[in-house]
Amino acid sequence: MLNDPLWKRALKAVVDIKDPPPPPPPEPVPQSSWDELDGALKIQERREERQRLNSVPVAASAAADSGGSPVDADGLINFEVLYTQAGVLTVPFTAEQALDMLSHMPAGVSEEARQQVINVTLAALGRSVGGTPEAIVADATRKQAALKKFRQTRGDQLVELTSAAEGRIVDLQGEIAKSQAIIEKAKRQYQILSDACAAQETQMDKVVDFFSGTPGQSGR
Repeated sequence: MLNDPLWKRALKAVVDIKDPPPPPPPEPVPQSSWDELDGALKIQERREERQRLNSVPVAASAAADSGGSPVDADGLINFEVLYTQAGVLTVPFTAEQALDMLSHMPAGVSEEARQQVINVTLAALGRSVGGTPEAIVADATRKQAALKKFRQTRGDQLVELTSAAEGRIVDLQGEIAKSQAIIEKAKRQYQILSDACAAQETQMDKVVDFFSGTPGQSGR
């Protein structure tokens, strides 16, 4: 069981154990132990605060360096690049990790049990990786804003592209109409010239017939 993910251990604690026996009364904890624990927690909180402050310029620099498109040649989106370019800070426990944890919940688990598992897991992870409900919601909200802005930008680009393409289509249709008119004019001119040549050939036949001594025969 110790090899299971934390959320699985929490789920087993909530779902599998029915009417657990009452725990033995806790042993008194010396005040020195409380003081030691409090000091360790304060040190951890200061360390997490320094990590949070240090992550700001790092994320901003990464966003500036990511000049490529988040969309590859196959039209697939690299969301990490998208978020970096949008300036979304990297957090220790992401909204995607929370979503993955929720998606691996077994079917048939009640909503109450699911909530207990999440609370147990976040309580255990909260101080070490920042996995608090507030931090998870904040990460998801920032990413939603980045996605919305990306969609809006690409939508605006689509409008511009469509307008330019439709204008080009109109120009090409005009050129096609002109080319078709030139073809029709050339056909009419050819027909006129062809009829004139045929008429002239008939006149030449008269000369040939007369001077060849075989009236009515072209001699050809």
